[in-house]
Amino acid sequence: MALFQRLTTAWMVWTVATKRVGPVGGLVVTAIVVGGLVYLKPWLAENAPVVGRLVGDT
Repeated sequence: MALFQRLTTAWMVWTVATKRVGPVGGLVVTAIVVGGLVYLKPWLAENAPVVGRLVGDT
């Protein structure tokens, strides 16, 4: 389920970002957002439990 959530988030971010910064910029923005969510997931689960539950399986 977490993979599906990441793919859905990536699709939404890419769709919005491509309208603003083009396809290459959209790819960069998507990589930053999804990478940031994956990287910050443990920190969010510990320090902001409500947001941590929204981001992933915690």
